[in-house]
Amino acid sequence: MFELLYTSIAPTGLSEAELNDLLEKARIKNNNLSITGMMLYYDREIMQILEGEKDIVLDLFQTIFEDNRHTSVDVFYKGEIKERAFSHWSMAFKSLDEHAIQLITDNYEGTDVLISPINKLKSSNNRGIKTFLSLRDNFFS
Repeated sequence: MFELLYTSIAPTGLSEAELNDLLEKARIKNNNLSITGMMLYYDREIMQILEGEKDIVLDLFQTIFEDNRHTSVDVFYKGEIKERAFSHWSMAFKSLDEHAIQLITDNYEGTDVLISPINKLKSSNNRGIKTFLSLRDNFFS
C-alpha cells in the first residue's frame, strides 16, 4: 500500500458548485481505482492525500499534475504504508474556514502569520499527516 500527499493552488479558485462537481467525479474514479483519501480546500489552496496501490496512485497523481485546475503542485510526502488511514472514503473532503485553520495551526511553534494555512501544515511531514488524521477523526466521525 502506498500514499502520496500533495499541495496545489487552484489558479482562479473553485466555487462550491465546482468543488462539488470535482468531488463527485473524483469519488467515482477513486472508487473504480480502489483509491482512498482526503482533500482539504482553503482559499484556492488544495491539500490531498491519496492511498492505494503505488502504480495506480502515481498514475492518478500524474493526471492531477497535468490538470489545469492545479498549479504550483508540490509533493509533500510519498511512501509505503501498512494500512489505509482513510479506508472508508473514496475521497473525504473538508473545506476549511478561518476557525478550522486556527484550530489546526494554533500553538504550533514558529508559525508565521504571513504564511498561508496550507503552507503552515506543509512545514513538517508529521504535522500534515497528523492534521489529516485529526480532521478525519474530529470532523468525519
